[in-house]
Amino acid sequence: MKILTLNTHSWQEDAQLEKIQIVAQAIIEQGFDVIALQEVNQHQDASKIHVKTMHNEDIRQKHLRENNYGYLLQKKLSALGAEYQLTWDFVHQSYEVYEEGLAFLSRHPVLEHEVIDLNEDYDIRFWKHRRAVRIKVSIKGHEFDFFNCHCGWWNDIESPFQEHIDKIMAKVTSRPALLLGDFNNPAHILDQGHHYLLQKGLIDCYFLAKEKDEGTTVIKKIDGWKQNTNKLRIDFILSNHSLLVKTHKTIFNDHFYPLVSDHFGVCAQIKLDAL
Repeated sequence: MKILTLNTHSWQEDAQLEKIQIVAQAIIEQGFDVIALQEVNQHQDASKIHVKTMHNEDIRQKHLRENNYGYLLQKKLSALGAEYQLTWDFVHQSYEVYEEGLAFLSRHPVLEHEVIDLNEDYDIRFWKHRRAVRIKVSIKGHEFDFFNCHCGWWNDIESPFQEHIDKIMAKVTSRPALLLGDFNNPAHILDQGHHYLLQKGLIDCYFLAKEKDEGTTVIKKIDGWKQNTNKLRIDFILSNHSLLVKTHKTIFNDHFYPLVSDHFGVCAQIKLDAL
């Protein structure tokens, strides 16, 4: 099983249509089974897509607009001969004119789908309020829960990371689960967010991997990290089971495919028959 997570930075990127082409080619060439995408935006004034015009005629997509990043990526994949099921869920307003959300692309049927509010008194107008999305997918006879996560910062009083993780973990069962996304907590800082994830019983697939690179996913100042001068690993693939992870590496880092976002992506290959 091959999986990918990427914070797309969506329409804040220059030449994004060309970058969508790069992402689509990588997905096809690498044969990813499930892809989790964060910051998947659409302009609030763009026309809504009628469900019958969509490849995936799914009622959950009734709020998609024609310039939704995930929808355009799905269309590009289809044009290149690869059929992926798309889910997209609205999280909050961002950059004044965008509807930001979380998207999954899956080569395998999505059996369950759940949106998880990560804050009390959820307010879609407040950019710090977060949601996660869970899907259940069956791959080669194995059922997995995949959680798409874009969490807040450690000890943020307005929207604390700890609260986000607690609400996600309340949905994790004994079934194999993978949490993918931008966790906004550097792995190298002790006794903060990454450590909190491990305390919750999750395992960082980076540590399980037989083959891996240095793992860096952010190398410059970006939104939310305006003062950053360090290499950061803040995008993770986490599991509630000890899996056989063959490879874990960054992608779209200008070495393994060109840059497409202010984050590098993270991909992993997991050996299913070891479960």
